[in-house]
Amino acid sequence: MAASPSAEQAVRRERTDGEVEVRRDRDPDPSGPPSPATRIPERGPGTFAVAAAAPRGSQNGVTYRVEVEQGLPFNTADVARLVEETLSDQRGWATRHTLVRVDGHADLRIVLATPETADELCAPLDTGGRLSCRNGDDVVLNAWRWQFGADGYTGDLRAYRRYVINHETGHALGYPHVGCPGPGRLAPVMLQQTKGLAGCRPNPWPSRVDLVH
Repeated sequence: MAASPSAEQAVRRERTDGEVEVRRDRDPDPSGPPSPATRIPERGPGTFAVAAAAPRGSQNGVTYRVEVEQGLPFNTADVARLVEETLSDQRGWATRHTLVRVDGHADLRIVLATPETADELCAPLDTGGRLSCRNGDDVVLNAWRWQFGADGYTGDLRAYRRYVINHETGHALGYPHVGCPGPGRLAPVMLQQTKGLAGCRPNPWPSRVDLVH
């Protein structure tokens, strides 16, 4: 069986064929608005590029592997870098958990997938083509949301991406959904902020409300 092309090769092929209009091969500036020329395909091939990880002497803790569905206009290494930065940040789950990125066997698989592939990976959860999920050992990030964010994070796509990484990984670590603790307060990361803030302010990092559950 022929080896699958890398995510970067897939982007170049799609650009040549005209199936996905993308201005550049690399992920758009994550802190800025999405390029109007970027379109996220609703369905992909269901095959994934695994992000390479540096060898580590110790893999104690929760290991995770980052994968990006081929045909998406995102650089696999860039996605993995943001995931790793987020999960290693001392504002996040790293205060209580050791999370180690690998490219082989892992406890968790963090997947950036097209909407229809995400729905399939999330089933029987109803994600409706626009939501992310955690299902078993899979942390599934919806590529449409990755590109366009949510209303509460307008103008700060990078913060939204950090939020969805922390939220879905939080489920994998055993944390449940929580509500807004009060109008004007920072939203817990385990609040379903993609659906709305319920009077809270957007926040991509775990709070005391999250950690007491």
